[in-house]
Amino acid sequence: MTGRAQVSVARIEGTGGMDWESYGGGVWSTRKERGLSLSLLADLALTTPELLQEVESGGCDPGLRVARDLDRALNAGGELWNAWASAHLAALFRSERPPTLTGALAEAFQVRAYAPLVLPDPYLTDSYAAALHRLEAPMNLPLSTDARPQALGRFHPTAATTSHCLVVDETALTRYLAPAEILRAQLLHLHHLAQQDHVTVHLIPATTGPHPGLRGAFWTLCYSPARTIVYTPHPCGTGHFHRESATVKAHTDLYSTLQGVALPAEDSLHRIAELAARLTPSPCQALSDH
Repeated sequence: MTGRAQVSVARIEGTGGMDWESYGGGVWSTRKERGLSLSLLADLALTTPELLQEVESGGCDPGLRVARDLDRALNAGGELWNAWASAHLAALFRSERPPTLTGALAEAFQVRAYAPLVLPDPYLTDSYAAALHRLEAPMNLPLSTDARPQALGRFHPTAATTSHCLVVDETALTRYLAPAEILRAQLLHLHHLAQQDHVTVHLIPATTGPHPGLRGAFWTLCYSPARTIVYTPHPCGTGHFHRESATVKAHTDLYSTLQGVALPAEDSLHRIAELAARLTPSPCQALSDH
């Protein structure tokens, strides 16, 4: 990018007052520099001229999909995409109330989670989640609504707009938090999810020796190639978001290390299937149960 487009993006990235007006100005100047009409760019970005006009005037957040398509259509090399992510995160954290993890996940294009003790909510079946809630209920402190642990929505296997990667310790899958049939259904559900194009699961075998990351779970949420934040859950309340560059780098490096310790995705699938098979009742057991 050259000329006015480069200046506009630099203005978004280099000030504390990142907003949609600045981002929209960057889109407008880049479009003008490329000699594209509003309607042509809208067609290239698979959106409408009306929405694009509102974006350029700073009136709305175009969302991840449109932001990526605008960057591609304008041949911006990721600069406009990064600018959108900066403005999106600024808006997300600008309010007095911190964002929920559910809200933060909505526009992330890559989500990575590490689970040393228990599977994260989006990967759970309803029955397993209910069993986990019953176990935790006696230990829960009286919390205000805002401070209660967040229950995240389940995955929809057909919704492939976000790439998900999970690294999980095998012990989190074999801990008997529920009856065997519920645990088996959970393992089969995880196996099904791991076969989706946008979901990857890596299992750290129980036989693995001590490794980094044992102190607790964490998530990394990536909004663009240059914009990532970290979330650390809390067992008795809302978790914490971290945006400091050193903290983000430490967690992304740790995640890469954990992936290196874990089994490859295909081997993890086979191991999950083996664990589920162990919980399948034999014909004699099935008959004795009746």
